[in-house]
Amino acid sequence: MDGTPERNPRRIGLVVNHIVPHKGDQTLFWDRSNWEPLCHDDHDITAQREEHGRDTNGADIDGRPIAADHPWNRSRL
Repeated sequence: MDGTPERNPRRIGLVVNHIVPHKGDQTLFWDRSNWEPLCHDDHDITAQREEHGRDTNGADIDGRPIAADHPWNRSRL
């Protein structure tokens, strides 16, 4: 994900991402209108986080959590 050309031949192509996670639903899994091509890195990192309910945009530019109720942001006594 740093912009260098991929040298691993198994990761050069694109993979299919399901726009709406199929969660085992075979109809949704094979629905081509629910497919989008992604590079391996984007799929493996971003899409998988989304599928598992992890927020991918939950940090500021410095990597600090932005949610007010996150322990990092709670006021310390």
